[in-house]
Amino acid sequence: MDSLQQAAPLSPTDESLVVPRGLRIVQAARYAGASTWFIRQAVWEGRLRARRCGKFVIVLRDDLDEFLETLPPVEPSSAEWLTRRRGAG
Repeated sequence: MDSLQQAAPLSPTDESLVVPRGLRIVQAARYAGASTWFIRQAVWEGRLRARRCGKFVIVLRDDLDEFLETLPPVEPSSAEWLTRRRGAG
């Protein structure tokens, strides 16, 4: 493509295929399966990196994925209370 040619504009169906790299807080929470409060708190505490884009706080998918990987796994023994509860019923 020479420098004078313009790229063809995206059609409405093409735009739906674009996956944003940066997510707003609500989108980040939905992506993570968590609450918006959990995401905001992680940003405020410095555990989750975020960027400001005008009035919006943006979390990059890569940063969110990295943050989620640092969360502790749920160990089978941590559900011991459920076993006791079921046995008491």
